[in-house]
Amino acid sequence: MDKDSMNKQTRAIMFNALGRDFMLINIIATFSNLVTLTLISTENIAILPLSVGIIATLIFALIAGLNQIDTFKAHIMDMGKEEAESNMGKLGQNSPFSMWKTVYILTYTIFALAQLYQIWL
Repeated sequence: MDKDSMNKQTRAIMFNALGRDFMLINIIATFSNLVTLTLISTENIAILPLSVGIIATLIFALIAGLNQIDTFKAHIMDMGKEEAESNMGKLGQNSPFSMWKTVYILTYTIFALAQLYQIWL
């Protein structure tokens, strides 16, 4: 299908679905981290299984989240000429995706390292 033939409503629905999926990924990772923090605060934990859970949460958050960011970028780059020249199109094309990915990686990595530090040291 030619990207210009895809109507605005279909693109809006797709973009909303991408946003929803990205939000759900972050909610799952955040609640998982909150559960981990609760377990750490009890101080009566199995260190190795909890460490595996922390690392698994980090891997899930990074793989799923970074894929969604790349999908956002691809969706924006596939805009038709009319949509690309709109204010939203220009804003999307000028979005700092590299910075967004860096902040995303740093946030979840620091959170995981802090949790691992707390339970191992």
